Amino acid sequence: MLAVHFGAGNIGRGFIAEVLHSNGYEICFIDVSQPLIDQLNEKRAYSIRLAQEEEETIEINNVYGLNSQTEESKVIETIAQADLVTVSVGVNILPLIAPVLAAGLKKRLEVGARPIDVIACENAIGATTALKGHIKDQVDDATIWEGILSNTGFPDAAVDRIVPNQSREGLDVMVEPFFEWVVHTEGLKIEKRLDGVSYVDELTPYIERKLYTVNTGHACIAYLGFVHEIDSIAEAVKNPTIRRELEGVLEETGRLLEVKYHFEREELKAYHQKIIGRFENSHLSDPVERVGRNPMRKLSANDRLIGPLVQLHERKINTQHLLKVTAAAFLFDVAQDEESVQIQRLIKERGLLETIAEVTSLSPDHPLAEEIERAVAELLNQ
Repeated sequence: MLAVHFGAGNIGRGFIAEVLHSNGYEICFIDVSQPLIDQLNEKRAYSIRLAQEEEETIEINNVYGLNSQTEESKVIETIAQADLVTVSVGVNILPLIAPVLAAGLKKRLEVGARPIDVIACENAIGATTALKGHIKDQVDDATIWEGILSNTGFPDAAVDRIVPNQSREGLDVMVEPFFEWVVHTEGLKIEKRLDGVSYVDELTPYIERKLYTVNTGHACIAYLGFVHEIDSIAEAVKNPTIRRELEGVLEETGRLLEVKYHFEREELKAYHQKIIGRFENSHLSDPVERVGRNPMRKLSANDRLIGPLVQLHERKINTQHLLKVTAAAFLFDVAQDEESVQIQRLIKERGLLETIAEVTSLSPDHPLAEEIERAVAELLNQ
């Protein structure tokens, strides 16, 4: 069996490929980094190291690579022969891989290939649906598009694994032991189910549970850690003040998940403890500046901070801890991070309240915008 995976980065090699390999797939990585492609084709194997006390290594073999820019025809032929296509390139790159994917799916129709699924494994809601739309934009003929739809599944997915910044060069990658990959059964075309993947009839609750717990919690530690001048996530979560805020944030977002999707409170508490344990893993040692990067995206209307904050406000549920974390994100000032620099420039040019409104899409007179402004002032005065 052959799986084509777009994205030979740390998530692709260290997470998705482990699951594919354990299910018996040969893996063809598609990427634009020629050094990565060269290493894959030279070694045909690499190691995944689990970040834990007792060292454990997983060997991944039967892999190779193709460059989608310089070997496009080979990529198209490989897609035509594949049994599964997975993607982890980053949401912003999805439109860029759509043309070659569209060509490959057309080729499958021409050669009469069996049905296939295309699954985007991105840290975003509805990533496969977005990719499907980008692919559709590349197909001018309605009949061909209908043929692709009849032969191709586009199930959305939720993925969760912390992959820290890698200290070593090469193909080997270190990841945390925990992972979760959930796939929406709606839209699947192939019957084969992957061991290690959960298949659910309703995906949104799991996406938001992950987004409002793992991602919100990670942001909480990163931004408050930065304010407290702490370098790493593992160190920041040990700080009693930050730990209390983290637990408070998870209690608030947990209330939202409980009310909205009827998750059991005890189930959520157990999930919270598992997530906090992951953040405490000193072997991951992610810098707070890396986890907090791209604050404009993380402060956008439907992301990990403003999304739950607005929904909790609408339900009249307390948000004091989430407000403090959101305020801390506006104090994230890292010269190497373009979005951080942009936020600080906006604050200087337009003032804090207008910046909050622009970045979060809240109106300047929204009660939450004013509460965030007050919370920023409180943090500055501590």
